[in-house]
Amino acid sequence: MQVGTTLDGRFALLSRADYDLPGVERFLARDMRLGSNVVVDEISSVAPTAVRRAALSTLAVRDPRLTRTIATSASGGATYVVAERAEGICLATILGKRRLHEDLARAVVGEAARALAAASAGAAHHGWLRAESVFVDDRGRVSITGLAVDGELALQAGLRRGRGEGADATALARIFLAAVTGTRATAATDADLPDLAPASRALCDDAIAGKSVPSLAHILDALGPFDARSLRSLPHTWESLPLSLAAERDRDRERKRARAAAAREVLARTPPAPAAQTERSTIERVAAVIADPMPVAAPTVPEPERPLTAAEIEDLHDLYTFDAMVEEQTAARGPTTQELFYERLHGRWPRSRSITRRLDRAHERAIRGGPINATPIMLGLSIVAIVALTIIAISLFTNTPSTSTPGLEQRLDHYPEFTYAP
Repeated sequence: MQVGTTLDGRFALLSRADYDLPGVERFLARDMRLGSNVVVDEISSVAPTAVRRAALSTLAVRDPRLTRTIATSASGGATYVVAERAEGICLATILGKRRLHEDLARAVVGEAARALAAASAGAAHHGWLRAESVFVDDRGRVSITGLAVDGELALQAGLRRGRGEGADATALARIFLAAVTGTRATAATDADLPDLAPASRALCDDAIAGKSVPSLAHILDALGPFDARSLRSLPHTWESLPLSLAAERDRDRERKRARAAAAREVLARTPPAPAAQTERSTIERVAAVIADPMPVAAPTVPEPERPLTAAEIEDLHDLYTFDAMVEEQTAARGPTTQELFYERLHGRWPRSRSITRRLDRAHERAIRGGPINATPIMLGLSIVAIVALTIIAISLFTNTPSTSTPGLEQRLDHYPEFTYAP
């Protein structure tokens, strides 16, 4: 199929579109009969007939939050499925840069759970639910795409794990975790969770631990009551939400680059000279640029009255080089031994506050850097010294001869002669 083709005299293919599952060539199209926007998926997976059968199984599901399958065909050697096009913004677009407040996340996931519960009542399940499948439009309505079809495609691609209502419920729990933390559900930890209601936090803890959720009703019970009307402004105001964790790291990295570039320009504008007198204010400006926590543009520095010496120019160059080295080492660092150790413990006991605190401390120390923590080393050396001194003292006490009264042995070995003679 090519752009510009009209299928069955009804569906005009307008442009190609990206899709995150293999075995599909997606086109944005127009239904000329109904005057609506649709998507046309040309199926090229290993079993196109199974995908078409999955699409046909959703025809009996009637819920406005589930995009409807309009037509499917296997004529001319090509199999394609035509479905409604979801309106609004994709949840994956939001979570790629921002994270949702708890009430917004509960509304999105709760509406999705209600829609999937209606599909489950008709014996239809999604099978591969993810943030790319969830959309929110200007009316605040949540739409879910790929019912049953995405699950079959994922199964044929070897991606799908689990099936039925439980798999959809577990996927919703992971989406909720990703929404409130702003990071992937597989990478989130208990330390990433904001202040949540107890039931919502328990749901996130189970998702972090990799536990399965038995049913969609369990999801709705954990979320509690929510107001779907709060989603009406989400497509227009999502850019004002808090940054995701990945976006925060990128912003901090850009700030460091901006500070380093500003310091480099200050150094470039200060020509070296062998004069004995130096402009101390220039040094202070460079240090302030490097230490400033906010992103700044390259400052306009007036020409110094007295140029810097070559030695001080070299000192400034060392300062910039050290900052750049720290940035590169921090960006490319791998997990430390402490991080790996406490992450393994946290995966086994995710609700332990003591392990979580130690894991947070290990993360902070790995990011911040600094001198070696000598407390464990000094404690170990102290214990070894005490044990060594104790052994030496016991050895000396055992080998010391006992003291006795001088001359007692001699007096006992020799007895004077006695006589009865007068």
